[in-house]
Amino acid sequence: MKLDKLIGTGAQAKVYLYEDYAIKVFESNYDKISVFYETLIASIIENTALPVPKVYEVLNINNQLAIKMDYLKGESLMQCLQNDAENIQAYIDKMVKIQVSIHSRNIVLPITLRDRLKEKIEGNTKLSESKKDKVLKLLKDLPDGNELCHGDFHGYNILLDGDKYSIIDWVDASVGCSDGDACRTYLLYKLYGSELAEVYLNTYCKETGKSKELILAWLPVLAATRLSENIENEEEKLMAMI
Repeated sequence: MKLDKLIGTGAQAKVYLYEDYAIKVFESNYDKISVFYETLIASIIENTALPVPKVYEVLNINNQLAIKMDYLKGESLMQCLQNDAENIQAYIDKMVKIQVSIHSRNIVLPITLRDRLKEKIEGNTKLSESKKDKVLKLLKDLPDGNELCHGDFHGYNILLDGDKYSIIDWVDASVGCSDGDACRTYLLYKLYGSELAEVYLNTYCKETGKSKELILAWLPVLAATRLSENIENEEEKLMAMI
């Protein structure tokens, strides 16, 4: 298999176009369990009837593990928004409707949102033990749920192709309270554009009938988990939210 058409690059993998497939090739030192876990989650999500890439197999390419999946055409919603700034509200409306559609699915996954967040907080080396205890207590008091949560829902993980759309990057998916999933989206926009974050939050609350307070109650917890991802230039902003 000759892979010479690079179409995407991430922190742990590169994605190549091969015939009608996308081949996600992981770094040689990437954990084998994580590759198969991502494949498992993607396979489960296929059964929700959401527009997601179909996964076919895990490959070994020159001693690097890779996932073979459908290649999905389209431009990210975020790219469309940036190129058509006059219609920001229309794109956010579309994004929120897609997110609400995700949250309407009730499925069984290997991990809950609460457990995923708890694991990230406990493993966070940038928080003092007292800060961890404070955030974990906040998490304990937040509501449970049984909705499907994407875990990293933002405009770059939605592909638009005419009237069609696809949702990608499901590795952080879990089952839990959709308020937390919405707060993660709000946080990602808040870190890089306060105005867009407020447009998103207003739109989400209008669409769902939920209050902003319900969503923002999750913010210290989501900020603490984001801190564990060690993203450059975010630490000061995140610490202020915890």
